Amino acid sequence: MAKTTRTKPTPLMIADINAATGAVAEMAAIDRQKAVIEAAMNEAIDAARAKAAAEAAGLDARRKELANAVTVYAKFYKGELFTDAKTLDLGYGKIGFRLSNPSLVLERGVTEAMCLGRLRDYGLLEGIRTKESLARDVMLGWPKERLEVVGLIRKQSDDFFIEITPEAVPEEA
Repeated sequence: MAKTTRTKPTPLMIADINAATGAVAEMAAIDRQKAVIEAAMNEAIDAARAKAAAEAAGLDARRKELANAVTVYAKFYKGELFTDAKTLDLGYGKIGFRLSNPSLVLERGVTEAMCLGRLRDYGLLEGIRTKESLARDVMLGWPKERLEVVGLIRKQSDDFFIEITPEAVPEEA
């Protein structure tokens, strides 16, 4: 078995503002190079997608035509085909009818506000959902002592960032 050696990497150290400026300029150049690579990749992907879509267009149209025909057939002969089961195995696939989950929709001309009003009028309050949550935007203005009473702490951090400005970096960098 070959013996592996471990080496500890030496971190790059920034000693002054000129070195920091150079590092940010190099980061901007790297970002630009990555953008060129990603643009070429996206062009290749778009071309491949367009080619595949053109090749599959006729197939998709024929498949949809066949699916529509099978649907019409199944609906027309539903009483004869699906007497024992809701699914029919055709060897290459199954067809059938599946009952959807029940849902509620508003009657024509009735708005949600009208429905809520009727629920209140008839005392059917269990049909109204009420959600409680903390009003954090309001409590941000509270003093520290009041926050502590209700079990909250104001948290704020000063996070470091590097923002690359691509327009400011020369092309050759």
